[in-house]
Amino acid sequence: MDRKEFLASVLALGGAALVPANASVLDKMEELSAEAPSKRIDPSLAVLMSDIHICGELKDGKSIHYPYNPTCLELRVKEILAMCPLPANVLVFGDVAWDYGLEEDYRYAAELLRPLEDAGIRVTLGLGNHDRRAAFFKVFSQYAQTTPVAGRAVSVVKLPDVDFIMLDSLTEKPDLKPRQSTTVSGTISDEQIEWLKDYLSKSDRPVILGAHHPLSELRNLTKMLEDSPTVAAFIYGHVHIWNKSVSIIRPRKPQHMLPTVALPATFYGDIGFAVMRTSPKGAKITYSSKGFWWPQPEDNPPAEWLQRQKDLANEECTILF
Repeated sequence: MDRKEFLASVLALGGAALVPANASVLDKMEELSAEAPSKRIDPSLAVLMSDIHICGELKDGKSIHYPYNPTCLELRVKEILAMCPLPANVLVFGDVAWDYGLEEDYRYAAELLRPLEDAGIRVTLGLGNHDRRAAFFKVFSQYAQTTPVAGRAVSVVKLPDVDFIMLDSLTEKPDLKPRQSTTVSGTISDEQIEWLKDYLSKSDRPVILGAHHPLSELRNLTKMLEDSPTVAAFIYGHVHIWNKSVSIIRPRKPQHMLPTVALPATFYGDIGFAVMRTSPKGAKITYSSKGFWWPQPEDNPPAEWLQRQKDLANEECTILF
């Protein structure tokens, strides 16, 4: 599939408002980037993304695996730069790399995300099962320097009304060889659990936790959260499907439900991102659906794909602090 074919499929999936027919995805990108610094940045506004799966192995200027993935991310970046006001933060919940977490994947992802940072938007990356820490830390060395848990990509983002903590749920096999897949399921290291316990015990603000993998795979984290009412919600990626739910993980206080939100992807499944606006009373997360495909876009998408997008047109989730 070339770029023209991909754009045609985006239009068929309801993306006409995003890209005019036969236009390059980069049309007006420079203009949007130039205008962005003059826009107000709202510190209470954040964009939540996941599973961007960027392949940095190029042939004739295109990724050799799923070449439309960079186009998908460029479209999302363009949409974010067109927002007014701009979000202060963009959070990416893992699987930054295509498959094996190569250095070139992260270099290409950094290039694609740079317009956001140039506009004054902070970009925070998490790690998923298709990432590799060594390559990630080599390209994004700031994470190795700022993480509060040595050897893990843990980030704390201070929002006006809540602290957001991105945990590292990547499980790497010992002696992992190049181009060998990592373990699909996730874990939270004991060191992260101990640090998080200490952080929450000292915090006087609500906290939203995030990681690539769902709580169902993070048993030690779930156990810890049974006695941590400070945590207001858990947000994750991995499944490529938007979903809002609740977890009853505090059996002694069943009224304290923990909202959980699964984010869409830019790779396949539900396509798009979520916008989170916080206030002293809570946060509202709104899903911005840009389509659905599995495993790749088609010029004539099945009716079920179009219906999925229609059904999710007004999806949102409210988190109480």
